[in-house]
This record gives sequence, C-alpha cells and structure tokens, in this order.
Amino acid sequence: MLLRSAARLAAAPCRPLTVASPVSPPPLTDAVLTPERREAFVSRLSNVRLPVRTTDGEPGAAVLAPLCRVDGRPGLLYTLRSSALNKHAGEVAFPGGNRDRQDADPLATALRETEEEIGLHVERDQLWGVLPSLLSRFGGKPVAAYVADVGEVRMEDLRPQPDEVEDVFFLSLEHLCKPENAGHTQWRRGDAGYSLPVFLNGPHRVWGLTGIFTHILLGTLLPEWYKHKVPYLRPVRERDSERDSRSGSY
Repeated sequence: MLLRSAARLAAAPCRPLTVASPVSPPPLTDAVLTPERREAFVSRLSNVRLPVRTTDGEPGAAVLAPLCRVDGRPGLLYTLRSSALNKHAGEVAFPGGNRDRQDADPLATALRETEEEIGLHVERDQLWGVLPSLLSRFGGKPVAAYVADVGEVRMEDLRPQPDEVEDVFFLSLEHLCKPENAGHTQWRRGDAGYSLPVFLNGPHRVWGLTGIFTHILLGTLLPEWYKHKVPYLRPVRERDSERDSRSGSY
C-alpha cells in the first residue's frame, strides 16, 4: 500500500509553489500628510520608548523639524551649520537654537530661530507635535524638537543666515525611508556604549541628535514605510563577560 501510494505521488504532476508577494505601501506622495495621519502621529508619540538619553526637564534649546513639499514631494528641511561656529560647527541640524529670555516657551524659540536662520516663517497652528526631548552632548542641555507642516517650499526663496548656516537642503520622505539610505554608527565613551541612526546618500550626512530626531519622526509618522531599526549597544563594563553583545533595538 505504501509503495503504491508513493508511486502515485511520484507520478503526480508537479505544481509550482505559489508565494504571496508582500504588500507594498502606496507611493510616498503629498497625499500622505493628512489630518488622519497627524492624529495617528500624535497618538504614537506617547508610546515612544528609547534607549538613549531622554529628559522631562524644561528644554533650554529647541529645533523645528519642517515637514514640507518641494516640487510636490513631501520631505524635511535640514541646515548645514557654519564651520565657523564654536559648537556643532559643520554639522547637519534642524533649524533652532538656545532659548532666549524673550521666548514665551520652547516652541517660540524654535519658530524664532527658524525664521532667523533660514528666513522661513512658521505659525503655531502649523504644529503637528513635539518629539521626546533629548540631551545635548554639550553640557547635557535638554533639546525639544517640534514637528510642523510648513507646506510648499521653494528652496530658492529661503534666506540662510551666512554667519550660522552654510547650506539648507531637502531630503524627501521617500529617500529617508529607503533601507539603503539608513544605517547606524556605534560609539563607546568611557564605560558607556550606544548606537545612533545615520542617514546617508544625501547632500550631507544626517546623524547625531538630528539623526535621532529624524529616526523618531519617521518611525511614528510613517511606520508603513520606515522599517529601520537601530541595534542597541549595551553599556560596556570591565567585568561584563557579554560586553560586546547587543540588547534590543529602537
């Protein structure tokens, strides 16, 4: 009986194995920035958990992450800081800076600095949300990052302040979400180790605090498109036998 069953099975015609194709998200167009996505973005922000230094302290500095469209493509604006500055010289950043006494709140700081640095006026009602505050590596100052939809932007109309900004550039959401454009760097300082997201293949490399803010923004705003995970490097201890192992990701 077994032999006859095996013979029938061997003689049966072979059918090609059908594998379901993964469902790809729709193209990243201007239509993605909807009121419904804004509401979902704000909801997801309350559940963000990061193995990096966050703080509930009053921010002493603030930046604006400007969601915009350039030639109809949705993306983010970044600045390249002047190489003549004392701090963060030559680094990529969102427009922003230290809080002044006349600023009513950290959002006022972000809006004022954005207009001063790149000549872009943004109103409070364009705000979408605020990312978790992170600590700057210079003095551990809390930095708040506000996300605002600033609409259509003509790059030639922006007015970078030459003493502070060497360049203003745009990265589309499609570019930022592509796996080949997102990586990570690993750092060890003293007895601590950590991993940071980095975004490549644009006019300038996006990393550091700006890279973390970008990573949080994309993961909460566009979870269907942005799948990048940053492996978390555990703190290094002299007596830790697993000093080189990784634990989790974010």
